[in-house]
Amino acid sequence: MIRRALRALGPQLPLALGLGLLVALVAAPRQPGLLVWFVSVVVGLAVLAVPALELVGRATALRAYGLAGYAAPAPPPPARWIRFGVGVLIIAVALAAAFAVPAVLLGVGVLGAIALVLTAGLGFLRIRSRGADRARIRSALEAWGPRFLLYTGRRNDASYQLAMWVPLLERLRVPYLVVVRHVEAVAATRKVTDAPIVCCPENADLDCVAVGSAVFYVNMVAQNTPFVLYRNLTHVYLGHGDSDKELSAHPGHAMFDRIFVAGRAAVDRYPANGVVIPPQKIVEVGRPQLAGIAKADRAINEVAVPRVLLAPTWRGYNANTNLSFLPAAEVLAAALIARGVEVIFRPHPFSWLGRAERATIAEVDTLLTSDRTSSGRRHVLATEGRGVPISDAFDDSDACITDIGSVLVDYFATLKPYAVVLPPGVEYGCAHERFPTTGAAYLMKIDDLVGPRSTQVLGRALDDLLGADPMAHRRVDIAHYYLGQHPGDDEPFLRAAREVIGLPS
Repeated sequence: MIRRALRALGPQLPLALGLGLLVALVAAPRQPGLLVWFVSVVVGLAVLAVPALELVGRATALRAYGLAGYAAPAPPPPARWIRFGVGVLIIAVALAAAFAVPAVLLGVGVLGAIALVLTAGLGFLRIRSRGADRARIRSALEAWGPRFLLYTGRRNDASYQLAMWVPLLERLRVPYLVVVRHVEAVAATRKVTDAPIVCCPENADLDCVAVGSAVFYVNMVAQNTPFVLYRNLTHVYLGHGDSDKELSAHPGHAMFDRIFVAGRAAVDRYPANGVVIPPQKIVEVGRPQLAGIAKADRAINEVAVPRVLLAPTWRGYNANTNLSFLPAAEVLAAALIARGVEVIFRPHPFSWLGRAERATIAEVDTLLTSDRTSSGRRHVLATEGRGVPISDAFDDSDACITDIGSVLVDYFATLKPYAVVLPPGVEYGCAHERFPTTGAAYLMKIDDLVGPRSTQVLGRALDDLLGADPMAHRRVDIAHYYLGQHPGDDEPFLRAAREVIGLPS
């Protein structure tokens, strides 16, 4: 903790020294020399206190929510109040130094110094009490007795990743605990589960939650690694969907004791990408989230007014993971409108977190709203579908346009036609080899959609998607390969989960 505090203070040192010297220069002509240096030091320490006290606030965010037998300590002051208080102190010192008598300046400086000492003391006591906080949480957990843990290390709202597994895991009918690593994730997590939640910001905090017999992980993030080191637990990777994205064949999966996958395609993907996973770790459990998905009941060209699900994935972390066609979504929406098609627009949940992505989503929604008003077609806007299960959009659609992601693989269960927008730099001739999930898809390149060939490329792909549908005969085999023979059957998953938890079969 001390080393982290020193690292946090480093970038603030120039600002602290600069403001301290500025106060000294302003006050020097009007105030006694020792008083000038005293208030200058107080201002400098106040500036340094901001990152240090914010670090204390994060460190003391260890807390349980909804856990019987646990009494939460008083929360630390919000960071915004710390920054506000320091700002008021600096302004008061500057005004007193420039215009007030020495006694007033001395009083302001002494009050500021007392406030800093009291705040630092409070922070020190909160850090010292961390061991007691851990002991209280551990005691409450041992008395309650969760049989397994559900873990996520994401800071932002990744609650949709938890939401796809919570209803299934609750069918085991045993108590469980959710562990998060960032206090920012608590509010969203509480919306998808009534189970107790423990926020463990520090790696050492995980000591108090290493209870039960198994841990289920819903994403692949760096903060999974510290918990996997607890070998008294069985660590199970669930993920949040199957796809050709890099994370679906991540070498880090090898650290888990079990890897639950949907179908044979996920098993074959590891050696195809040079990732060595012992076969006994991989368990095929199907895709139970697809229970009740409506399958195609007629050919697409028999639908009078087809509805097309427009579902771009997230832009990813870097160039290799940027597979999203969201920048071309407005072009696609306009082309579908021109064909008299109704559009269901469902961007990835993470796309709402970026300013540029939100602007693009708003432009597409505006286009759909305008056509809905003029034509009466029943478009579904992104704002209307936000938070609604994607399975509802599967049922309501007759076809789908998506990209490389888990929406594509899950849509296989519908046996309805789908098109895929390929990312930049991928040629049509090598698409199936690089992205096997496109084996029965009608292909478009995002480079073509935003270029002069957009009309030609869109026309050919939409003719196939909404008309003759020449790929129809291939979709059944691909669906079985990726999703198992019985997508939607929850028993393989529940059987495998009972085994790792140690429940009777």
